[in-house]
Amino acid sequence: MKFLRLVSEYRWPIYLGSLLAMSVVASGVIVWVATRPDTPRPIKGYYEAARAWDAGEAIEDASRQLGWSVRYELPSDVPHVPGMPRPVDVRVADRDGKPVSGLAGHLFAIRSSDTRLNQSGELVALPQTPGNYRTLVRIDAPGAWELRIDVRQAALRFVHAARLTVPAEPANQEGEKQ
Repeated sequence: MKFLRLVSEYRWPIYLGSLLAMSVVASGVIVWVATRPDTPRPIKGYYEAARAWDAGEAIEDASRQLGWSVRYELPSDVPHVPGMPRPVDVRVADRDGKPVSGLAGHLFAIRSSDTRLNQSGELVALPQTPGNYRTLVRIDAPGAWELRIDVRQAALRFVHAARLTVPAEPANQEGEKQ
């Protein structure tokens, strides 16, 4: 009975002391796990990956400072057969809205929900319209796709990324074509 009365009278100091003891024990376990000889090492090449990320951020920042605008479009006048590559048009304009020509590079179509569907294609300038480029990639799955371009104009490198929503194709599209 005396023990219960002692616990009752000193319950707050006992509570705080036990919290402190749990913290000390948890820290000790962490130190023990971290200093074992068979402890897993950090990700290989993490320093190099961080430097590459910094370089990529610098390129993206320089691209934003150019003020160029990019518009991605799936042309509706070109028929699309499921399972086959479809054209993607890219329009690049400078800060003043003038077309930017002379770019060479790639378009990357990225499907976040299923990385097996990721595609890339080389951008080809459309000669009749300056600042317009086209590539062929297989974008069949309806939904959100991320489109990225990585292009160069002489020594200048420009990158851009945007989301494009691909509409669902009508179920009887092939039946209509016959």
